[in-house]
Amino acid sequence: MSLRAFHIIFIIVTVVLSLYVALWGIREFAQERSQMGLVLAILFIITAVGGMVYGKKAFAKLKDLP
Repeated sequence: MSLRAFHIIFIIVTVVLSLYVALWGIREFAQERSQMGLVLAILFIITAVGGMVYGKKAFAKLKDLP
C-alpha cells in the first residue's frame, strides 16, 4: 500500500469515526441530558469538519503526486 493510499484511507476512517462518536454524544445528551455527551458531540463534529477540510486539501495536493 502506498503512502498516498494509506493517507486517504486514514482521513476517511478518521472522519467516519468522528461522526460516529458525535452521533453517540448527541444520543447520550438526548437520552440522559448529559452535558458531557453534548461536549463530546460538539468536539467530534469540529474534528470531523476539520478532517474534511484537511482531506480536501490533502486530496488536491496528493493528486499531483505519481
